[in-house]
Amino acid sequence: MILPIPNRCIWCHKAPPDCKFDISHVLPECVGNENQQVLPAGIVCNRCNNYFGTKVEGALLRDPLFHIAAVLLRLRDPDDMNEFRDCIFDREHKSERPVERNLRVSTQIASRTLTVDVDYAIKGQIRKSYQQRECALLSRAVHKIAFEALAWLLFVKGTEESIDIFDSRFDHVREWSRRGQPNESVRPIFRLQRFESIKSEWENRFCKFGDSLGMELNLFGDWYLVSLTSPTDTAGDDLKKWLGPKKPDNIWCVGKTLSLVT
Repeated sequence: MILPIPNRCIWCHKAPPDCKFDISHVLPECVGNENQQVLPAGIVCNRCNNYFGTKVEGALLRDPLFHIAAVLLRLRDPDDMNEFRDCIFDREHKSERPVERNLRVSTQIASRTLTVDVDYAIKGQIRKSYQQRECALLSRAVHKIAFEALAWLLFVKGTEESIDIFDSRFDHVREWSRRGQPNESVRPIFRLQRFESIKSEWENRFCKFGDSLGMELNLFGDWYLVSLTSPTDTAGDDLKKWLGPKKPDNIWCVGKTLSLVT
């Protein structure tokens, strides 16, 4: 079932003539999302779309783990086909210690042809202190992607059941992602980085856990669990219930601080 385009913004609820629409990207276009998960005009208004692009999404794009995956995968901006990031240790992600570079070269000559096998490795250390402001912006960016991923499922791909994305139970996510409310708080998300599964693709899965609705996001091997309907003060406990007793040992909670989920 694919729902009709609402011609009403899922974030601010405005409709023409109070707003204008264009297409919007669930995941920023600069990391390769040319048409894989793009919302047609009539779902996210230009003002909300521009706000997320300039004020919120950068927190995820700058995050060290996302940055490393982008470099390894050589993600390209489809607008100019330039690599989104081309260097692991750059100005924004400096190494805390001198960068080590190791090179091994093996050569063979046969039939007037030179063959060179190159093994090049780079080693350093990136360190980032996650203060509450950085945690909040990262949480808001991931909630934005999760909520728009739900919209993409409803209005583009199709789902087995009809969900009213304008329902008030999603207001917690709307207020948090778009306005950073409630102030002085951080709506928690759970994160699991699986470098062994880094691929040039992303996916999302809609989930139900108890009375709550959520999304499971895989952003190039960076996994997130996001509650879309829990109140902010219970979202962390609800996510723990979602995981159940057999949770992986290395799941982090991005809340007011960065911490392991126990």
